[in-house]
Amino acid sequence: MTEYSRDELFTILQVLSGITLTVGYAFTINVYNSSVPAFALIGTAVGLAIIIGCWIGLRHLGFMLTMIFTSIVFAIYFNFGAMFS
Repeated sequence: MTEYSRDELFTILQVLSGITLTVGYAFTINVYNSSVPAFALIGTAVGLAIIIGCWIGLRHLGFMLTMIFTSIVFAIYFNFGAMFS
């Protein structure tokens, strides 16, 4: 496996793990609260991204940005879903 392939695989796995973690957390909040508090979801993702950024640095930037972006998307999705239900 070349170094380029290893870096690409590393980036893809970071993005997929960020999406998976955020989706799992959003659905867990949805089950326990019957609605997703948007600021709690976004705040948790930003807080975890800050903690990871302070511990590890910018090496896992893909994971941090994906987690923040998907938390914003799911907060909007669940809040519009609650409005139309």
